[in-house]
Amino acid sequence: MRNENGTGSVYKQKGKRRRPWIAVVTIGYTETGKQIKKSLGTAPTKREAQELLLSYSNNPNLFSRKTFKEVKEAWWRTYTKRITCKNSITTVEYRLKFLDELNDKEISKIKLYDLQNLFDKIDKSWSFKNGCKSALNMIFDYALKLDLINNNKVKFIELGKKDKHIQRKVFTKDEIKTLWTNKNKSYVYIILILIYTGMRIGELLNLKVSDIDFENNVLHIRKSKTETGIRDIPINSKIRLLIEKNINLNKEYFVYGDTTIQLSYSTFKPRFQKVLKELGLESHTIHDTRHTTATLLNNADANPTSITRLLGHARFLTTDKVYTHKDKTELQKAINLI
Repeated sequence: MRNENGTGSVYKQKGKRRRPWIAVVTIGYTETGKQIKKSLGTAPTKREAQELLLSYSNNPNLFSRKTFKEVKEAWWRTYTKRITCKNSITTVEYRLKFLDELNDKEISKIKLYDLQNLFDKIDKSWSFKNGCKSALNMIFDYALKLDLINNNKVKFIELGKKDKHIQRKVFTKDEIKTLWTNKNKSYVYIILILIYTGMRIGELLNLKVSDIDFENNVLHIRKSKTETGIRDIPINSKIRLLIEKNINLNKEYFVYGDTTIQLSYSTFKPRFQKVLKELGLESHTIHDTRHTTATLLNNADANPTSITRLLGHARFLTTDKVYTHKDKTELQKAINLI
């Protein structure tokens, strides 16, 4: 039976083929009035080819043949307009590199098998793969909203067994001594500042030169992952000279990159591990510096209120109701205990 004008056509191709039936639609005309036709695909039976035509009439976008890369770049433009945190953008950008294998594939034709195979090959931690999955999910949700795909298969990707709880290891006295001996080596000063302030790495990377108040001897933490993280940290007397030596008053951020105004987490993390290895130290996570601060303060019998306040810990809101409020002088005394 002949299809109505404008609805496309189905016909059987010549020769012996596994999928002989083809569905085509007219998408325009040349200057001479000749039809410009577009193939929607082939099928093993006439009925399945007609179903292709029906799908096209219901949602032409499904046959736009947009590649994953094209959709990803369109989504990225909208995503970066909404997100103001530079570190978040840098982190997601790094994760997207692990999805490049999908770039040339038409997003509507990407199968769950393709996605699962990709994630099975990512030799990273469960949490990192989960971050990549989150980024991929946002891209597929974006494609779904544009009617470029019928469903989001990302939620069915399996990441394997979740990593066991990370065992935190504090830096030992000998390791800290080694760091001080090599304080002039690249990035060692960052590790020492983290240990003697209790800052999260994100807080240090977001620390601006203008946030360093030598007159009042404090670091003003203005960007943190928690509300209680917004705080003032007295500068430990042991690291004041270290900060003075490494500050560049012509820069916006205290820690800056080789070619960027602000050092990114994805750049610092491998360099952190490289420095430890070169110094012959045990493997540590960056967050171990923060645990080291807490341990050193606790071992020095610092008041619990001072510890939680210096670390910008959420429990400070509760602890502060129990213990006496600590002013800057008391906090300075506490930080100098380590």
